[in-house]
Amino acid sequence: MVKRLESGDERVAYAMIKFTNEQAIEWELATRAGQELKHLKEDEFYGYSVNTGMGCFMDAEAALYIQAYEDKRYKEDNDFYFYEEFAEALEQNYKHTWDWLVTRFHNKVDIAMFTTGFGDGMYPSFWGLDENGEPACLVTDFLIMDQ
Repeated sequence: MVKRLESGDERVAYAMIKFTNEQAIEWELATRAGQELKHLKEDEFYGYSVNTGMGCFMDAEAALYIQAYEDKRYKEDNDFYFYEEFAEALEQNYKHTWDWLVTRFHNKVDIAMFTTGFGDGMYPSFWGLDENGEPACLVTDFLIMDQ
């Protein structure tokens, strides 16, 4: 979902990956092993860090493959910048102040990439659970809807 600001800029407000066609009827903060909601204070959340203004969705297999590829390339060329692998394709989807890409990297793993709200920061994700309590989707909130 994209929000248009008064300035005319558009920013990605939410990113979603759907796992089923079921409707999400309940939302739960996504956590990793060892993260417990009871340890959070009011207005705190678990999320993921963004240092390049881009977020992504991928599975564990893709993360391992991409990390190994990036490590290998960086050893070959310490000026290697992984984002450049996608720059041309991202440019094709570019809109003023945001872009996105869903691709199969090296014909091996899938990745969905997107600009993150106002860029760098920490962003929470939420599981959208269906009527059976099963994940129907995952949504990242880029914390701009109140701005």
